[in-house]
Amino acid sequence: MTLIRSFSKFEKDGKIKLPENIIRAAGLKEGQLVELKITGASKKKNIIISIRDNTR
Repeated sequence: MTLIRSFSKFEKDGKIKLPENIIRAAGLKEGQLVELKITGASKKKNIIISIRDNTR
């Protein structure tokens, strides 16, 4: 179930700026560690961003 949907552009230097409403809803803070995962079938991929307290 989607709670918030938003769009952003992928920059040539490899950065994606997260929209302010996503940052606020996720409770992200500057410098916070996040984990990125790719899920889904070969044609329909999703990126999942999870807040992490530390690395494994």
